[in-house]
Amino acid sequence: MYSLLKKHKLLLLVFLLGALLLLNVSSQSVRGAFSSFLSPLQSFFWQVGTQTASLVGGVSHQELELQAENFFLSQELLVLKDVQSENERLREALLIAPQEKFDLLFVEIIGKEVQRDVLVLNKGSAEGVEQGMPVITQSKVAVGIIGNVFEHTSKVLLLSFRGFAFDVKIGGKEVIGVLKGQGRYRVLLDLIPKEEELQVGDTMVTSALGGTFPDNLLIGELKDVQKSDLTAFQGGKVELYFHPKKENSLFILKNYP
Repeated sequence: MYSLLKKHKLLLLVFLLGALLLLNVSSQSVRGAFSSFLSPLQSFFWQVGTQTASLVGGVSHQELELQAENFFLSQELLVLKDVQSENERLREALLIAPQEKFDLLFVEIIGKEVQRDVLVLNKGSAEGVEQGMPVITQSKVAVGIIGNVFEHTSKVLLLSFRGFAFDVKIGGKEVIGVLKGQGRYRVLLDLIPKEEELQVGDTMVTSALGGTFPDNLLIGELKDVQKSDLTAFQGGKVELYFHPKKENSLFILKNYP
């Protein structure tokens, strides 16, 4: 009997430590879901722990109560730290463009599709996310647009998504062209009139002409110029400023001028 009770006590401690570890390493959405799942079980395991303590006499009721309270206070502290970090990033992003009336929603990257240039975000329709909304970094670099939307998650199609095309401008020149996604984080600039001067190093920014993005979000840098006597247009390869390996959080533009 004593051995059985010791096993129950050990299982309780292992469960609580495992739950705390999972909450510490998981994303905010996972922590929220697991916390909700954990709540109805707290009473059960608390009763098992107190009964075990009273029978074996190894740990007092008060000590177990303090131990459990410390576990759950640690969990709450982790959640509060995440909220504080999110608020700080949001304030910094808003300070970048005080003249812009951007309604920004902070999101975290929680996954990536293997075969396509698509990222999974931790917020969805329940937080007001809609298909077609632009996604940017904290530094106002264009990332892509929202594709599929679910209740608490959504997918962003990156600028390099194969088949994705949108209007762009050459920074400082007001020359309009089209950027075309090629997949695997590659994009091509196209439909720039041949008479316009293109130079390696030119900065690409978004154009509001097509209605996909607001004006002047940073995109990338022109790496080469491709011309042909057989066509009336020119273009070239563009190196994007955004790469998933450089970021773990983004912003969705829910509303913009």
